[in-house]
Amino acid sequence: MGPDTVRDEPMTDVSAAQVNFEAFPLIKSEGDIDPHARLAQLHRLISGGFLSIAEHRYLKILLSRYTIDVISELPIELVEKIALLLDLRDFVACLAVSRQWRDKLLSDSVLGAVVNKSRPSLVRASGDIQVTKHECLQNLHMIGRARWSCFQTSLAKPFTWEHESYFRLDPSYHGNHEDTLAVYAQFSRIFSTDTSEQAYWNALYAHGKIAWRPKCYTVVVDCLWSKTRKIFEVPNGHLISPFVLVRALGDRLLVCVLDRRLLAWDHVANVFLEKQVPGPVKDVTTEGLRVAVILYSGDVFIWEFGGKLSVLPTAPLISYHGFDADTLVSWESNMVVIFHPTCCRTLFLASGYTTRVDSKTLLKRVVYEFKDGNHIETFEIGIPPKTNNMADPRDVSLAIRKVLPYRRDIIGFCERYPPPEEGLLPPYETFVEFDIYDRKFSARIDEEFNHAEFGWRIILEDADLDFLVRFYDNGFSVSSYRPGFEFRIGE
Repeated sequence: MGPDTVRDEPMTDVSAAQVNFEAFPLIKSEGDIDPHARLAQLHRLISGGFLSIAEHRYLKILLSRYTIDVISELPIELVEKIALLLDLRDFVACLAVSRQWRDKLLSDSVLGAVVNKSRPSLVRASGDIQVTKHECLQNLHMIGRARWSCFQTSLAKPFTWEHESYFRLDPSYHGNHEDTLAVYAQFSRIFSTDTSEQAYWNALYAHGKIAWRPKCYTVVVDCLWSKTRKIFEVPNGHLISPFVLVRALGDRLLVCVLDRRLLAWDHVANVFLEKQVPGPVKDVTTEGLRVAVILYSGDVFIWEFGGKLSVLPTAPLISYHGFDADTLVSWESNMVVIFHPTCCRTLFLASGYTTRVDSKTLLKRVVYEFKDGNHIETFEIGIPPKTNNMADPRDVSLAIRKVLPYRRDIIGFCERYPPPEEGLLPPYETFVEFDIYDRKFSARIDEEFNHAEFGWRIILEDADLDFLVRFYDNGFSVSSYRPGFEFRIGE
């Protein structure tokens, strides 16, 4: 039934005499009428039993002609809370509803809250400096393009050494040379065999740069932004290991391991330093000018580039948990250091282990927060295994790392078992997340493991909000999320 039909519909089941409309002076007369009194009178008229079912229906149709924009009418504080409940895709869709919605959702407080939810490191890193609306929108666009793989342009190329034509030698480091082959020849030691065919197993990507090892004692940093190359070589000296291992690449440092030495190049300032460590190195992490080192012995060290090597105290943590010998092995083997993205004084030591409580198996995930080298807080969660975990605790292998940046600053805990049969997918335990800013654990109970949804990196693949890089046999492919960026070939 349309509005026009309703307008002509006879109202035979109720007459005006049945309702004393004079008792409800809704029409404004001489003098001002109290709006609260008018609302009270409307409430009495509608809910006081004066109207028939047909009149209620007719009133509903009349009111449907008047559209009320709920979002536009709500206080900005409620709009902010609604926006924080929306997925990024839904938030973007709401911007296209109307100009009123767009203005409300893009107000400073609402947009700032959404960006803080999606990428808190942008807001926290700015400190007292106000993040502009343009920066907020730009970051939301970057997150959306990375999350839904909106590639703008791509490049695939092999790892190449002296015949490289895409990445030119960086003049700020190597100077200007017309004969580039002569420059490459300087790095060709007689005993430095070519390893570029297996380079992809020792290649890393971070912050728009790819680091790989073309020869046993030579490493390369190729910059995707400037299309330039820097070649670093291990200084001459007593070399025991047959090759150097590329272990960590950050926004400032490239860190390699040779025997019990850390070899670090500041690939921005072009400075080289090395540091001796007391044992074989298991894992290395770097952020800024900080380097975290975990030895196979379980000892953890922090090296400030150009400064001292300090020990991260883990003995109190072991005493706190009261580990037995096997559980201690599991806990130490799974340890990973993750630096806080915006606070240079804070880092997290994460691990996991399997234990038994009241004859039941429990998977423990723990994060320890350190500030200025001192342990200040412990966060932990315990979940029951999805599968019948009969393995020895020391045999449990747990992958721990930060998830992809389109999923906020989160530490992910992923445990999987060998496939039950060849060709079948490996069974995964419940995926666990730790929010670095909220300091909270959450478990993806009853959810199937999904790399894209969880932001989990695939083997031989890495990404940020600018590029997705995949390494393969003797080469790599890179896709850019940035509009306007081009991989110009042949320049």
